[in-house]
Amino acid sequence: MLVFISDLHFVDETAGKHNIPASAFETFLANVKVHADKAKAKELKIAFLGDIFDILRTEEWFKEEEVDRPWGNNTAKMRERAMAILSKIEEKNRDTFKLFEPAAIGKRFGNIEVETVYIPGNHDRLCWLIGDLKGKVIELLGLKDSNPENFKHHFSSTEYGVYALHGHSFDKFNYEGGPGHTDKDYKLVPIGDPITTELIAKLPYKLMKNVEASGNLSEEEQENLKRNFQEIENVRPFSATLKWLLYQVEANRDLKEIIEDTVDEVVKEFQELTFVKKWYDRHDLWCNPFDTADQIQGVLYFLEKFKVFSTGRLLDIADKIAALFGEDELLKGAANLFSKLDSRIQYIVMGHTHDPLKKALALNREGGRIFEHVYLNTGTWRKRYHECRDGSGFIGWKDMTYMMFYTPEEKPNQHGLPVFESWSGSLKREE
Repeated sequence: MLVFISDLHFVDETAGKHNIPASAFETFLANVKVHADKAKAKELKIAFLGDIFDILRTEEWFKEEEVDRPWGNNTAKMRERAMAILSKIEEKNRDTFKLFEPAAIGKRFGNIEVETVYIPGNHDRLCWLIGDLKGKVIELLGLKDSNPENFKHHFSSTEYGVYALHGHSFDKFNYEGGPGHTDKDYKLVPIGDPITTELIAKLPYKLMKNVEASGNLSEEEQENLKRNFQEIENVRPFSATLKWLLYQVEANRDLKEIIEDTVDEVVKEFQELTFVKKWYDRHDLWCNPFDTADQIQGVLYFLEKFKVFSTGRLLDIADKIAALFGEDELLKGAANLFSKLDSRIQYIVMGHTHDPLKKALALNREGGRIFEHVYLNTGTWRKRYHECRDGSGFIGWKDMTYMMFYTPEEKPNQHGLPVFESWSGSLKREE
């Protein structure tokens, strides 16, 4: 039996208290045990499919100069800070990690042989690049040192008919490498790294400093404001984050000028980063009017116009920018992948988008048998905010999705092929 979860985004909580409670993992492991027993599984693999640890969404990097941040020069100070962040993540999620200790897993699953597997994503890219972080991840997830599947960029099993990867390699903002998808490609820093830290994490960080200096809000009001702005990364789709920001401005009209000044400050600092300037030089192509640089510049243009345009005009601009981000590149990437894989692969599993999804792609007839080609996305367990259809605002809830795969022996079927189950639950609760 094989199980996938992804995009847990364990954080150090400096940029928001977004960690998933240990009780969710208790429920998950209990449910997996029920299904494993029912299938009379002799072995179980639990695969963590990337973005398990979030080394980017933190305020800790603001203590370092740009050269010592993840998009700098890979300095000793960068590695030390990354290790400090992961240690803080461990502290904040200790009860969860205890559940995955080999002794705890062995006690829970009894005679079933259980192994955990870890595939890195883009937010935990440093966890496979830096030796000390690698060792800590092995400890926290109960990985086996000897298992060559760990820290690879994909997981493949013809026994289960599965090919799995985090999926950021199909996202031009979060993968800087070429089509070869080598280790060298994955080591390259994508523009998404500084976007996460220098824009998304820095905006509430700077805003609260400016609001505190103004003396306009009580401590309770400051906490509420901070919490609202720290939720910006949980807005889906990503293109809707511009509207989320606009709604926050409208909801805090008394602070409009402070928010606008803070946005200006953060955007200017981002544009002045050495990494960003060099990235523009490589990606802003005159021959392509809608390249990745233009898309990012479109977002920054929106942010720069807060003071100039009316709310109606800004909403119109936000809609036009959102249209540039419309296509699901991971779905397209999955469809193309099948032609390059072993014909016994039926399922491609990814995470990254935070959107749990199941898509039937094709039927492949070979040797008198029919193989199904299906794309599956594991979503996230984090709270997500969804834009209302009528444009009136956002509504948030938590989803908990995991994918389970069985061999024909574990789940007998007339075709004698591996099969899957997708389990998902949603929780709407005001906190």
